[in-house]
Amino acid sequence: MNLECENGIEVAGFEIADHVLARIGWLLPLLTVSISMLIHALSGNARAIPFFISEADYPGLQRWVFTTGLSVCGVLLCIIAYRFRYLFRGSEKPKRILISYYSGITTGVSIIVLAFANMYDALLLHCIVAITVFGGGFVWGYSTHLLFEKTETFGKQLRRIGLGMAAFGLVTMNTILIIFIDSHQNELKSGDSLMYRLDTIQSAIEYAAPAEYILFLGLVVTLAAFEPDLKVKNRT
Repeated sequence: MNLECENGIEVAGFEIADHVLARIGWLLPLLTVSISMLIHALSGNARAIPFFISEADYPGLQRWVFTTGLSVCGVLLCIIAYRFRYLFRGSEKPKRILISYYSGITTGVSIIVLAFANMYDALLLHCIVAITVFGGGFVWGYSTHLLFEKTETFGKQLRRIGLGMAAFGLVTMNTILIIFIDSHQNELKSGDSLMYRLDTIQSAIEYAAPAEYILFLGLVVTLAAFEPDLKVKNRT
């Protein structure tokens, strides 16, 4: 594998252009999460609706989809982060490149860990890496967005929308959960099982889960918005 081709990467003699990497990079997590959540809901295993994205990492077919898809997504994001570092190696903003690169690698590795650390068997680890994925993903998206500051393109406008969605979802989801959990500490302490705690905070999840969906879609839109800019950069 060669990660330093002029317009993409080379795998087993086949070259994959950067804009194609970006397309796979946003399509794969969107399909992975959508399909695993749909299977989880239709299989009757869903505890309640709406539910958090991570609840779809439930034993069965949905877990295979969730784990396999996210594992590949994590590796792919690391490759994309490396490609951006390579493409902007002559930039006058080296600090931005480093922030973009390391936040992308951190997010990619965290996604791989998240794929295997499901909330049912490793709740604490899952929560830590989930926060890292969402927070790191936002930092990566924003810092990489700044690398394209010289031109006003459709992709740049679309990233602003995606980053705005992600910021709104991140703040809203955490605010709802923090306020609810803080005001219901006694109820949550009375039960040790994860299902009991999730059921207890379901009235908050009804608002926090849609906020998480907006956060996730915002990050997907942000990544998708790099595709048209990468097409132009490759031509140049």
